[in-house]
This record gives sequence, structure tokens and C-alpha cells, in this order.
Amino acid sequence: MRDYRFKQTLFLIVITLLYLCFELGFNARLLDVVGGNATPDDVEHIEIYGRSLSGIAAALVALQLMLRRRTPQGGGPSLFRIGLTCLVIAVVVFVSIKMLVDGLVNSRDAEFRRTAYNSVLLQRSLVGGRLALDGLVDDPAIFAQPEGKAFLALFPFLAVSVDRLDDRIKGVKDQLIEAAIRHEGKGAQGYYDGYVKVMQGTHDNWQKYARIPTASDEGLLREQDKAWNEYLRSLSRHGWTPSTVPANRRGAVVAKVRKSAPVPPDWDPADEATFREAVEQRYRKAMSGSARAVTVGGERIAPGLDYPAFVARPGVQKELRGKLGLPGGAQVALSYASPREFNRLYEQWVGNQVRQRRGGYDAPAARFARGASLEQEGAQAARATIVPPVALLFSLLGAIGHFSKLLYLVATLFLLMRAGADGHLGRRAAWSATGVLLLAFAGVWGGLSVTDNRITRSELFQQMLAWARQPVPGEGGWTSAGKGLLANVAHVVAVGQGHSYPLNEAIRSNLLNGMEYGYHPKEK
Repeated sequence: MRDYRFKQTLFLIVITLLYLCFELGFNARLLDVVGGNATPDDVEHIEIYGRSLSGIAAALVALQLMLRRRTPQGGGPSLFRIGLTCLVIAVVVFVSIKMLVDGLVNSRDAEFRRTAYNSVLLQRSLVGGRLALDGLVDDPAIFAQPEGKAFLALFPFLAVSVDRLDDRIKGVKDQLIEAAIRHEGKGAQGYYDGYVKVMQGTHDNWQKYARIPTASDEGLLREQDKAWNEYLRSLSRHGWTPSTVPANRRGAVVAKVRKSAPVPPDWDPADEATFREAVEQRYRKAMSGSARAVTVGGERIAPGLDYPAFVARPGVQKELRGKLGLPGGAQVALSYASPREFNRLYEQWVGNQVRQRRGGYDAPAARFARGASLEQEGAQAARATIVPPVALLFSLLGAIGHFSKLLYLVATLFLLMRAGADGHLGRRAAWSATGVLLLAFAGVWGGLSVTDNRITRSELFQQMLAWARQPVPGEGGWTSAGKGLLANVAHVVAVGQGHSYPLNEAIRSNLLNGMEYGYHPKEK
């Protein structure tokens, strides 16, 4: 029996080590994502791996508990039951964490979303090097280092607690928005590439427009000759010519001709000049009629314009301004002789984008409420604020918890060596192993709580934690305690991620062969 328990424990040690390798590798990749300029899609993809690992972690705990109930003779839960239970637990935890995160995001009020929207702007500016914070570490490369990445991941969450955040960033908000727009658009060259594509599309539309037939002297003459010849053929079937139409048949002939050409009611069937004038009226009306015109930007444009004249039309200019994000009154040229000339158009675009976005960042909380115009933007900002620290916390808890469990299993292994042949551990031995687990977890968490790095020692970080802990008049003791716990979690995450990243990244790069966990920055 002791050998059986020994092998069981050894098996659990191996799979725990295997889990820790994937968890620590994931932790390194997670920090790269949430502590960088990743997109919401990047975060969502790596979230799937995180929830999966959390589900596996819970399943491993269940596996350990159920294996302990098995006997060498096959008694206790069957392997099928154990496997099914572990699978169910993994799925339940996976779904539960998603529901927890979604619940945290969806339960945030409009004021939180508004503040988060502004704090994410600051975080993106920090990532891009477009903003420097007083009171932080005086190192331009700090955000490329693990502790800096951890701070970036925590920053939006901590910033929502900053007192009068709007007032503090009011003086630099326009500059931050402008810098973000220039960065997102890849500068003037990126905007020029977009301009070229839009103008190519306009030229393609003009080519379709140019195929619309227009009135011309040659076309008119062909149409007149064709109509007169058809008229002559219709008369010849009766043996008549224009000058020999019987008097009693003239009315019928005129009526028939008027169906295709607007000749006068008293038209003389032999009057070719009047016939040709009537055909010309019909021809020009058909060529310039509304059915032949095109509508661009709300303007109906008749056929016959060359490409420069087509582009200069107000309707086309309106459509170009819409596609290029330009303000009203801006004029888009066919081409630009120099980068300096085009830069004027680019600056108009930048200014227009700043004005539009500034309206969102200065908007009242009501516009971020459910059903309001900025609901989606606010929800995305709330998710960007909440998900990174929650993901880092769960990953850190999984790593610390299973590291503690690993020490517990190792302690159990040594205790089994001293146990009797039945493999039974006495109460004292069992408590000793459990004590190792609890002491390991408390020791690691406590050690991280009292340890500092350059970020957590900074005046700014300490001030942000103080704001996060700041009591609000009328709140209860539990709320204050919760704020203190959140501040402690932020400190532990900032320190723990900074210290563990080198080891975690080495495991990911070497043992796991550079596993990406769904994040592929080189593909951007």
C-alpha cells in the first residue's frame, strides 16, 4: 500500500511540475500582452489559454483528492469517473471565470467607464513613450522591463481611483490624443497610403461613369439618319414616299411618327428638317436625362465630365472628405506635388480626428451609460481596465498555489518513506504536510507583500495605492477592508511579476519551445 501511495504521489508531482511549466510560461506571455500595446483581440485570445489553465489547475486538485480514495485493488472511484469529474470541473471553472470577468465588466457604472476610457488613453500613451509620469522611475526603458510591464497592466485599474483624474490630465489631453492618432495612423505616410487607395477607388468609379453615353454631333447624325431611314421603310411597305402619302392617311402616319419623335400634330410627312429637329430633341433629352446622371455625395452629376472635373464636383469632394476623415470645407486634390503640400491635408485630418475624439474623452458619464452613444467604447475601456489585473492575479495564484502544492507533495513523499507498510500517514504527519502547503503559500504571498522593486518604491505608485485605499464617507468597514486587499493584490502582482518574469520567460522560450499562447506580435 505504501508503494502504491508513493507512486501516486510521484505521479502527482510530475503532472504538477508539468502544469507549472505551462502556467509559468503563460504568465510570461500574459505579461507581454497586458503590459504592452496589445489589441482587445490579443487579450481575448490569451484569456482563453488563461481560463483553460485555471480549469486544469482546479481539475488537478480534484484529481489529487480522488486518487487518494483509490486502492491497489481498484477500489474507490474508477478512472473513468475521475477523468469525467476532472473534465467537468475544468469546464465549469473555465466558464465561471469568464462569467466572473464579464460580470465585473458589465456591472461597472457609467462613471467608472468614463474614467476607464480616459485612463486607457494614459496607459496607451505610456506604452508608446508619448507620456512621462512625474514621481515614477527615471528610466526611459522601464516599460520594457518586467516590473514596468506589470505597472502598465495595473495602471488603468489604479488610475480609476485617482482623485480628479480629468483635472490632472486636462492640460495634456489634446497632445496625448493627437500623438495617439498620429501613431495609430502610422504618420503622414500611412495617411498618404490611405489617400492613394481612396483616389484609386474614385478613379475606378469615374471610369464606370465615363462609359455613360453623352450627346455628340456624330451620335446625333447617326440617330437622325437611322430614324429617317426607318420612317422611309415604313412608308415603302405601303408603296408610299414622304411626298406621296395620301391625304386621308396623313393623320395616321403623323400619329405613328409622334410615338417615336415629337413632331408637331400638323407635321407634313415630307418635312425632313422638322423630323430631324424632333429626333434631336428626343436624343438630347435621352442623353442628359436624369436616368443617365449619377448621384455622388447627394449631388446628381450629368455625364460628360473628365476625371479632374469629376473629382472637383462638390458631391465627389463630400464623399472624399467622408472616406478620408476630413472636416467640412477641406479640398482633396488629384495629386500633390510635394510632401509639404500633402502634409496640409494630413494636418487637417489630424485636427479633425482630435476634435472628434476629444468629445468622447470630455463626455459626461451619461454618454457611457447603457444605450448611450459611448456605451461600447466605455465597455471596451472597462474590460481593458479590469481584465489585465484579474488575469495576472489568477495566473499568479495558480503558480503560487501549485508551487505550494508541489512542496506539499514532496513533503508527503518524504513522510511516506517513513510511514508503515500500509502507507497510512498519522494525523501529525498529515498536518505537517498541510502545514508545508499553507506556510509555502503564506510565505510567498507575504514575502511579495513586504518586498519592493523600483516601481513599487516610487512616489507615484505609493500615491496611487493611497488613492485606491482612500475611504469614502459613509462606506462600511468591509468596503475599506476590500480596498486594502485590492491595494495589497496590486502590490503583490507588481512585485511578483517583476521577479518571476525572467524565469517564466526562460521556461517558455526553452522548455516550451517559444510557445506563443495565441499571441503573435510579429504578425502585426
